[in-house]
Amino acid sequence: MKQITVEALTKLCLEQLKKGNGKKVVCLSDDDEGNGYHEMFYGFSENVEELDMYGSLKNPQNKIILG
Repeated sequence: MKQITVEALTKLCLEQLKKGNGKKVVCLSDDDEGNGYHEMFYGFSENVEELDMYGSLKNPQNKIILG
């Protein structure tokens, strides 16, 4: 599965704005396979190491949390 960077996400968002989807609510998949979806409630958080209580993210210094 391809990982999405902030730069790539920005490009994807700009494409959706051009299509007129700027007022739509963003939903995120519940898992890697897209077996369910939920609305996004939060913006970006840079404090990855503090939020990753279980240490499940590899290389947290290269990550940012969204949603």
